[in-house]
Parts: sequence; C-alpha cells; structure tokens
Amino acid sequence: MSIPTHPKLRSKWWRLQHLYKIVDKNADLTRFILNPSQLRIREAILPSLKAGLPLRHYDLKCRQSGVSTFWLLYYLDEAIFHPNTFVGIQAQEQQTLDFLWEVVRRAHETMPNSLRPELRKDNAKTLSIAKTNSRVVVSLRVLSTTLHKLHISEYPLCNPDDIKQTIAACPPNADITLEGVPAGVNHAHSKWLEVKQPDSDYTHTFHPWFLQREYRDIVVEPLEFSPEEQRIVALAETKYGAKLDGGQILFRRRMRRELGSQFQEQYAEDDDTCFMESGLHFFDNPKVTRLLQEAIAHNRSHPPVFRTPEIDQWETPQDRHLYAAGADVAEGGVAGDWSVLTIFCTTCRQQAFRYRARVNVDKFAEICDSWGRKFNNAKLAVERNNHGHAVLLWLSKKLHYPNLYTEEKQRLISTAKKSTYIDTKYGWETDSQSRPIMLQSIKLAIEGKFDDGIETFETEFKVFDELFLREALTFNHVDSKRYEAAQGYHDDLVMSWAIAYQVYVQVKARVYSDDFGIKVGVPRET
Repeated sequence: MSIPTHPKLRSKWWRLQHLYKIVDKNADLTRFILNPSQLRIREAILPSLKAGLPLRHYDLKCRQSGVSTFWLLYYLDEAIFHPNTFVGIQAQEQQTLDFLWEVVRRAHETMPNSLRPELRKDNAKTLSIAKTNSRVVVSLRVLSTTLHKLHISEYPLCNPDDIKQTIAACPPNADITLEGVPAGVNHAHSKWLEVKQPDSDYTHTFHPWFLQREYRDIVVEPLEFSPEEQRIVALAETKYGAKLDGGQILFRRRMRRELGSQFQEQYAEDDDTCFMESGLHFFDNPKVTRLLQEAIAHNRSHPPVFRTPEIDQWETPQDRHLYAAGADVAEGGVAGDWSVLTIFCTTCRQQAFRYRARVNVDKFAEICDSWGRKFNNAKLAVERNNHGHAVLLWLSKKLHYPNLYTEEKQRLISTAKKSTYIDTKYGWETDSQSRPIMLQSIKLAIEGKFDDGIETFETEFKVFDELFLREALTFNHVDSKRYEAAQGYHDDLVMSWAIAYQVYVQVKARVYSDDFGIKVGVPRET
C-alpha cells in the first residue's frame, strides 16, 4: 500500500487519529486522539520531519502518559503506508512486549475494513504486511537484520548491552526513539543529560504527571498549599503552562503517601529529581547532576588537551604551578576494579588529569611516576591498603619518585623509659576513621555548604571529570559506618578523588616563598 491520494488520508496526523483504536483507561475501545503529552511529542519532532532528518527522540515520562501508545501507532502507520519498512519494538521483559504487541495488533484489527491491509504473517512476535512488504517485530533485542525504525520502550529498564546490539543493527538514517519512566541513575540518566545538550542530534520531551487531566482527586473543602506545593504550582505554570488546582494537589499528596521515595520516579515533576532515589545517595545528586551537565558542556566546547581511552588531561603542566595527586589501586589487578590516578592543580584550582584503567601494579606505578613528574613532581598519595603497598614499593625503591606523600605517627616503645619514636610511612591509609573524614571532605568540596541551593552552590575547584561525576551519582550512604558504590557500580574514582583532595588541602595551605615565590590556595571571597 502506498500513501493514499485522498487529502485527509495523506496526513499522518489525521490517519493516526481516525484509523486506529485503543483501549482507554476506562477499558473502552475508542478512537485514538492525541492527548497533551502526545501533542508535545508531535511538536518536538515536527522540525526534524520537515527537514527530512532521521528521527531521533527521547521521551522521559510519568506513568500512564500515553507515550508508548503514540510510538506504537506511529510506527505501525509507517509500516502500513510505506513499503519495505522494518520496524523493531524493544522492551526490557516479555511481559512488557506482550502488552505492546496487543496495542499493535488491536490497532490493526480495528482499522476500517477498506483500509486494513492483509497480513502475510501474524504471530506473537511479527506482523508482516503483504502489500507493502513491511514488518513490525517485537523482541528483547533485534540482531539479525537491518532496522529502519526502532522504538525502545521502558528504555531505563532495558539492558544497556542489549540496547547497543540492537542499535548496531540500525543504519545511519534509521529512526530511533526511546521512552520510559526514570529508574534511578543509570544509562538512561546519562543519555538524558546527553540529549539535552544543544548539539545533540536527539530531540527530547519531558512529560510530568500534571499534564494528564485524569490525575486529580475530589476536593471536599478548600486547600491551603504548603510552600513546597506552591513551588510545584509555580514550576508547572512557568515551564509547562499548566495551572494546578486543588484536585491535582490532593492527588499528589495521596501518591506521595503511597509511594514514598518512589513518587518522583513514577510521577515525575522535573527531569532532575525524577532520577534520584531518596535516602541512599551520599552526594547531593541534584548538585552533582548540575556539575555533570556543566562538565559535558565544557568538554564539548573545550575538549581535553590529551585524551585516550584511559586518560583525560585538561591542563598542560604550567611552570610554578603546584599539583596534588591521589591514586586508588585496584584490588583485583587487570581482572578486578579500576586503578585510578587523579591530579588537581592547586594553583588554578581545577582538575588537571585523570587516568583510569585495569592494569598490573607495576604498570600503574609507572603511570603514576611518569605523569606525576610531568606535573611538576606532583605531591602523590597512593592508598597503601592491599595492592597499594606494591605500587608504593615500586615507586619508592625502583622508580625513586621524588615527592611521595608520607604519614607520620608517634609509636610508643615498650621499655622502662617508655620512649616514643616517629614512624614514617609512604602512602595514604584508608581505615574506619579516615574514610568518613576524607569522603565528607570531598563532598563539601564539590557541593559547597549543605544549605547552599542548587543555583548558588560553589565548588572548591572546577570539575571536568564526567566519569567521576557519574560514579558519584551511584555512591551510597548505606548506614552510619558504610559508604560504598551501588550494586554493579564502582567507587574507584570517588576514592581517588578523596585521596587527592586530602593532598590538595595540604599543598594549597602552604606558602612556597623560597622555591616558587607564590602563595596558593587563597579562599574565594564570599
């Protein structure tokens, strides 16, 4: 079937709202009509369609907003009215695929008889249209053929490896659309930050819950809005032109009671907090998210001066500048965690360098030695726990690094005179006492004071490391004694930063009048 000649049928938007039926929230079979969220999608993608560009779009949504239905019907229509079109629909689990498939099949079966195309194949996974030689396939991943159109439903819940494999089956001009409810800080959060950048080839739409007319309770008596509710009312009107009423606020109160910490994920109100799980994160995630957005923008406009898969170097070593470095050594060697070297410039108060790789201890020691020397013999603290002992031994005895960090402690000699001596050790020791202190210090350094707002907080130094900031978003405060990465994530960058910052504080506090003639670490004026 080709595009009909009748004027109305030639309009995709007319076809979508007159040829296809859905089951609405009242369980009634009814004609599909674009709701407010679906109208916003159309508005977002129209410029790309008019320009003839491949469609690339990401919808971040609340529950039951109709976004999935929009894209299922959009691509079904593509397959019916455009020849040789292969549409792939991907989701995270079979149960979701079954639901999506019912939407597609029902829409086809309830089309007007005169326009409903005959099928060559129809089963639990494939709808193949005979006349256009087009297909719609649902699957957890599509690997074996070229996809002209790809829609990934519940994108935040899908396996990132499955996503990569499916997208690899798409040619450069394929349409790719993503949608889903936020599910914590993961690949979907990273993708959302990327698509919001001005130079992204993706359009994007955020769908807050209050755009759905049905999300409201019955108001029995007048309500007094709390300051926090007044903020949401102002946000809704300013950003979305939506005037919230008492019924919507009552609905919001009820859902917050029922869902607790999951409310912002299921009924998103803004596209930052909806990714944040409450009560677990060690760092202030809205602030870290802002820093990540700024780092992404900075690294695009001012790329690192040197970059490899393992290295990002943001500063060329400067004469008379003082540098502080921290190294976290992987416990599992090349098969375990990451070994990380972080270097700060204490003179210009910014991150200068980061190395991250899975390497043996001798190779990592050589990296620390080489780059530490390049950065004016940076003061280098290597965590001496576990494999760190081997790195320190290599640096001190074989490579003779000239500026290793040392710790001095008084030791009591058990003699009649009970004398003491100074025990000097290379490296930084992370234990139950030092770990909370160093982590709280780096938290304060990148977040500012606790009561500083997201628009006003200031960091101790400029932060460029996207990998560190992404890792910080998944670093959790488990209880009063435990701070660790969320399951499936790492904390090597966080620990390297925490060590480097302890050195940074010491270096910037000193006056190097004899050797350098400058004073560093002058606090910012407030």
